[in-house]
This record gives sequence, C-alpha cells and structure tokens, in this order.
Amino acid sequence: MVLWKHHDEVDLFTLVILDRFKGITEIPFKEIERVDNYYVYLRDEETVIPVHRVLEIRKGRSRVWRRGE
Repeated sequence: MVLWKHHDEVDLFTLVILDRFKGITEIPFKEIERVDNYYVYLRDEETVIPVHRVLEIRKGRSRVWRRGE
C-alpha cells in the first residue's frame, strides 16, 4: 500500500526484515521494485525477499506497521 498510496513520499519509508545471514536489516522503499502476495522484489533484479521475513515498516523513525500487531 505504501508504494501506491504514498508514492510521492517513498523516500521516507523503510522496510525492516530478518535476513537469514545478516540478521535485522533495513531496506529503503526506493529500492523496492514491486511486491506480490509472497515476495518483495528489489530493483537490483536479483534480490527477492519472502514476505514472511518482513518485521515492520517505518516512516522516518516512527513505526507504521509491525508483524503481529
């Protein structure tokens, strides 16, 4: 929803994920190409993140969404 509803503010948002190798990682929304029901696809055309690894979405320092809440 952020990519469509807030497309003019996308630089303010960050996706927080649990990476299997790096631990908790933050990804700026400007690096996201698209999202479907199962994966987040990054613009690098290589990285695909399963949606179940997404922990939260932040706008600046504020948490907008957190898994399980």
